[in-house]
Amino acid sequence: MLQKLNIIFLALSIYTSTAYGLEKIISVTTLDDYAPFCFLEGLDVIEKTIAPGENLTNFSGYSWDVLRESLHIMGYTIKLRVIPWSRALSDVEIGKADAVFPTAIDAERSKIFSFSNEYVNETKFLIYVSKDSQIKWTDLQSLAGFTIAVKRGFYYGKKWKEADYINKYIVGDVLQGFGMLDKQRIAGFLGYERNWDYILKHHGWASKYKKLPPFGGSKEYLATLKTNPRAKEFLTAFDVGKQKLIENGRLAKIHEKWFGETFIK
Repeated sequence: MLQKLNIIFLALSIYTSTAYGLEKIISVTTLDDYAPFCFLEGLDVIEKTIAPGENLTNFSGYSWDVLRESLHIMGYTIKLRVIPWSRALSDVEIGKADAVFPTAIDAERSKIFSFSNEYVNETKFLIYVSKDSQIKWTDLQSLAGFTIAVKRGFYYGKKWKEADYINKYIVGDVLQGFGMLDKQRIAGFLGYERNWDYILKHHGWASKYKKLPPFGGSKEYLATLKTNPRAKEFLTAFDVGKQKLIENGRLAKIHEKWFGETFIK
């Protein structure tokens, strides 16, 4: 009952924002190589307008389904721009777009961005190692002195950032990291479990490596510039829309479609 009252209250706040002639259109940026959350097939950059009920044929992913359906159920048309991640963030910072997704919350981003209450997706941080790895895991301290690859631009949490006793080697893409692991040039490859597992399964390597226990994780959100006058409206629309997807069972179906498992809020 309380959740329903919250939805009604938030929906009324959106109505107030849009009742004075503002169009229900939101411009959103995202990245193109983040399977299974959002990924592009065929083109490097895409700019499309997606009205409620519509979708794209060459861009897909769990996070895109969650964001699109949450905003569409609230009546919003999405002007989507799929570009490299650094540009996706900077476009919002300079006012070329209203919002960016999916992004983790950290101290630096919190200075300029406001975030949705509902998360778009979540993931766990863990290390992939060879089957015959001799690493005896207890925590990150177990990796002291080892060289561990990380993908450029990814957020791995405060614990990892402060782990200066680990030799960190930056790679440009996931396949490069696993290639280095195969050649024994690194002791492990730090990754996002859902994303790395999806790529390994796609290449038929699902059982090729061993995973050390997760040491952390992150939820990722929709973010707008704090100074955007419609920031609260857009974020509230997503929050209410996602709650509606939870209530009508649609979010569970999206989750099962991409991960083959039951959604647990």
